[in-house]
Amino acid sequence: MKTPKIIYATAGLLVSLVFSCSMEKQLAPASGKQGEIIVIIDRALWTSACGDSLRHYLSYPVYGLPQAEPVFTLLQQSSLTGVTRQLRNIIMVNIEEGPSGLSSQTDVYSKGQLIFKLHASCVDSIIACANRYRETLINRFLVKDRNDYINYFRRVTGEKNAGKVMEKFQVSMSIPKEYSLDVEKDDFFWFAREEKDMIMGILMWKEPYVSVEQVDTSRLLAKLNAMTKKYVPTTGNSWMRTETMIPPAVKTYRKNNVYSVQMNGLWKSVMGGGPYVSVSIVDVHRSQIVTAMGFVFFPRKEKRDYVRMLEAILFTMEPAP
Repeated sequence: MKTPKIIYATAGLLVSLVFSCSMEKQLAPASGKQGEIIVIIDRALWTSACGDSLRHYLSYPVYGLPQAEPVFTLLQQSSLTGVTRQLRNIIMVNIEEGPSGLSSQTDVYSKGQLIFKLHASCVDSIIACANRYRETLINRFLVKDRNDYINYFRRVTGEKNAGKVMEKFQVSMSIPKEYSLDVEKDDFFWFAREEKDMIMGILMWKEPYVSVEQVDTSRLLAKLNAMTKKYVPTTGNSWMRTETMIPPAVKTYRKNNVYSVQMNGLWKSVMGGGPYVSVSIVDVHRSQIVTAMGFVFFPRKEKRDYVRMLEAILFTMEPAP
C-alpha cells in the first residue's frame, strides 16, 4: 500500500520544525556588558579620522553624571571571530563598493545579540554614514540594553516588594529582591540596596492629580525636593536635594497610553552627591501621579551602568489595570 503524500509532507514539516528548534536552542546567551559595543573595523581605520568620528558620535559624555562617562564604551576588534562572535552589541564597519547604508540583524551567533553593519565605498562616506545613523544606533542599543536589564529584573523581582508597591500605589513595578524596604510611611517608600561603598535607592510617593501643570519640570522638582527634605535627612540640618546649577535632562513619553516624565540629574548633600533618575506617571483612572526616584551614591567610581539599571527598573512602573 502506498503511503499518502500528505504523510511525507507532514513528516518533512515536523523534521524541519524540530531542526529549527534544535538550531535555536543551540544559540548560547549573548555575553559582554551592557553599555559596551564591539566595533569590528580594520585597525588602521580605527586609528584614523574614521575611528575618531565613531568615537565622537557614539562615545560622547552622558549628561547628568558627576564625572565624564561615555554613552557607550567602544572596543575595537579587527575581525568577528572566536568569543567576539558571542558578544551582545556589535557594529561591523566595512568599506566596499556600492551605496552606503546601515543594516541590522539579531540573534545571529548568540541569543540576545544585535549586530549593525555600516558600509560605504570610502572613508569619507563611512564618516557621513555614521553621522546620518548615529541616533538610530544609539537609540537601538540603549533600548536593547534597557530591555535586557528589564528581562533580568523581572526574573529576580521581590514578590514582597512588588506587593507593597501595588498595595500602596496601585502600580506594578519590578524591584529586585536585593532591595530592602528601609522606610515605609503613609505616602512614601524607600527601597535600598547597599554593597560596600555603593548605595542605590528607590524613593516612591504619590499625589492627587488635579491638572497637567503638575507634571511641569519645576513642579516635579519642587515635589521631589519636598519629599527628600521630609524623608531623606543627612547630617545636621542637611538633606538630599537636587543640584540647581545643572538642570536635569527631561523627556516625556507614553507607554501603554500612560503619560510619563523622566528626569535625569544630580543630587547633593553635605555628605556628597551623585546622579538620580526619576519617572512620574499620570494615572488618570485613579486621579493620581506616582513618582519613583532612583539615586546612586558611589564616590569616585563610575556610575553610568547603575543609573541605567535604575532607569530600567523605573521603566517597568505601570498603573494596575
